[in-house]
Amino acid sequence: MELYFIVVVGLIVAAAFISASSYEFVSARTPIVIMVPLMILIGVQFVRAKKASRSVDVRSVLSTVTKGDNKTFNRAVGFIGWMVLLLALIVVAGHYVGIAALMFILLKFVSKEEMFFSLALSAGVTLVIFMLFELGFDVELHRGAIFKIWAGDAGL
Repeated sequence: MELYFIVVVGLIVAAAFISASSYEFVSARTPIVIMVPLMILIGVQFVRAKKASRSVDVRSVLSTVTKGDNKTFNRAVGFIGWMVLLLALIVVAGHYVGIAALMFILLKFVSKEEMFFSLALSAGVTLVIFMLFELGFDVELHRGAIFKIWAGDAGL
């Protein structure tokens, strides 16, 4: 199952890399700098997982997966669900709102942290990311469909 998870993540990163290659250089440098090492790590992990999967009985693993008894697979599906939620939040509300909202949800409801801690950490990390990208790299991250609609840019 790890092999399939790696393939899914690899395809998502490859699609993002292809998309980033069409950006202007100023906007593309940060995603490319992040995705090139990530694709190398995914390739290395794919080779390691493929070697490890040779000794596994695939039928028994698939049987436990279809029954919902494979905890590793269930965690992987849950993680993919969180990634899809983050992607949806970023597309609709932008990077900063998406990151802050998902962090708050994970801290408050999944980790059951205190309200103040969840809010403070979510706001603090989002502020650091804003300062790093907007001020440090001079890269404007995606503002989201809602912002574009309010700004009068109908060509989302």
